[in-house]
Amino acid sequence: MDSDSSETNLVIVTKKYRFILFCKLYWRSLVILITPIILLPIAFIGENHAYPSFYVFLVSAVYWTTDVLHPGVISLVPLAWYSIIGTAETGYISQVYLRNGLLDCLGIMMIITAVEGSTVHKRVALKLLLVIGCSHYRLSLMLFFSSMFLSMWMSNAVACGLMMPLVKALLQALEKMGIIEMYQTVDKGVLKSRRHEMSNPKPTDFTVFYFLGIAYSCSIGGMATLLGSKTNQIFKASCESIFPRGPKIEFPQFTLLSLPGVLVMESLLYVWMNSYFMKAFRTHDVAMQSGLTEEEIRYTHSLLRNQYRQLGKITFHDIMVVSMVSLAIALQIMTSATRFNNNVTGVKGVYTHLQVSAPSIICVLILFVAPTNLDFLKFFRKSHDAINDPLPTTTSKACLSWSAVRGNMLWSVLFTIGGSCMTFEVLKLSGMCAELGRFLRLFGAWPPAALALVVILFCKVFTEFADNSCVVHAMLPEIARLSVASEVHPHYLMLAATLASSLPCHLVTGTPANAMVSQYVHIPPWRMLSAGVGPMVIASVVPWFTVSIWSKAVWADVSSYPPWAREHII
Repeated sequence: MDSDSSETNLVIVTKKYRFILFCKLYWRSLVILITPIILLPIAFIGENHAYPSFYVFLVSAVYWTTDVLHPGVISLVPLAWYSIIGTAETGYISQVYLRNGLLDCLGIMMIITAVEGSTVHKRVALKLLLVIGCSHYRLSLMLFFSSMFLSMWMSNAVACGLMMPLVKALLQALEKMGIIEMYQTVDKGVLKSRRHEMSNPKPTDFTVFYFLGIAYSCSIGGMATLLGSKTNQIFKASCESIFPRGPKIEFPQFTLLSLPGVLVMESLLYVWMNSYFMKAFRTHDVAMQSGLTEEEIRYTHSLLRNQYRQLGKITFHDIMVVSMVSLAIALQIMTSATRFNNNVTGVKGVYTHLQVSAPSIICVLILFVAPTNLDFLKFFRKSHDAINDPLPTTTSKACLSWSAVRGNMLWSVLFTIGGSCMTFEVLKLSGMCAELGRFLRLFGAWPPAALALVVILFCKVFTEFADNSCVVHAMLPEIARLSVASEVHPHYLMLAATLASSLPCHLVTGTPANAMVSQYVHIPPWRMLSAGVGPMVIASVVPWFTVSIWSKAVWADVSSYPPWAREHII
């Protein structure tokens, strides 16, 4: 009897079960190994470096989409492969990693560290909650549209970086009152079996809602002016250098053309984010209540006042941080305006996005030197005053220290930006962009509105896997060739490509703002992929409407093929 019972308790492990369990545990390793093998035939198409470079781009795109490695590690894949293939020289790599956007992120992330070391963001957050209230609808409306307006006059990375500590302080204040939770609570037993998540807690829907909302809003706001986005500046420089006899792209004209679409996109984004995350239009779901009773309002106001009172008086440390943040904003706007005014036509004008100019670095250097208090002034008082108030025995701390930067900086963001910039820039150098341009010319016989939609969808796909300014810089000359071949107004299709590339919404590679918020609060890639469905539809439909319908009201001759386009220089 004992032998029979022991036999019935045996578990037969079949080969199929072992294979399924192996794939379940090591699917990331399988994707890493199998993807280069499956895509390898692409590398042997043609005789130049075009398709080998495209092969590396596709392998990196698969890695980004499946999230098989940390973003900082995936960003090294193109650097390693392109060095082996020989399509990117050392001087070019150093130029990519010293571009303006990367230095802007470096400076603004250090400023974020300085802000979080003070009480400035907490004071502003509590004041906003006292004025606006704790309604997520009102808070998100204020934060999203404020981010949009701020990014109209500076790069989206700087605008998003300035908003991130404020949003975090708002969520922490709401969490302290028990209204929301920033991160999900995971059982310790489950946490031990998933060690890679111990240091990166999963954010809740509220956290993802606010941070993705400000990242998308910053990208949308940059579309409104020639100062707010490098893609718009590249569009202006490309139009004036490729078609020197054509009309100049003026600031008021461009703003009049793009601002209505930007406002529509921001409004639709607000509706989508509240619908997707907050279940705003689902009556059966009561996960988030926007209304509070009078008693609850009084109670929350008393809690907020107590929290603000506990912060004490405004210190010299807070004043210095606020001053440097204000100076960074002013310098960023002045630098963008100066670069726009000095943007000359010709070949050099197209490469303005490679110029090194990060005004936020100046403010960072000041923060490293500026003290948190004025105790050093006691050494210059009269001797009898020092009797009642003794002299300090230690030096004053600086507003920003390297230890704080080392422990709080999002270093992987810098690698992500560098890797995403390199992937598409190498495609241009290797000649792959010319191959993509020949593919687009297959649709040259289509009507202009349909051709514009093809260009928009084409650019939307590629800008998810590479930096949007690099995509615009590489593809606009090919879009200009397409315009000449199909006898369509060049500004018509080039504007479509520019607007379509301005709002990447699925991956961290499209724009520095996405990479910053993703690493700041540990947003999983699959959350960005799912949440970006709505913004991608919005960023495809609204620019198409702007180009095909609204542009005809601003540019009277955009529907006809101008004579100066025949004398193009490409």
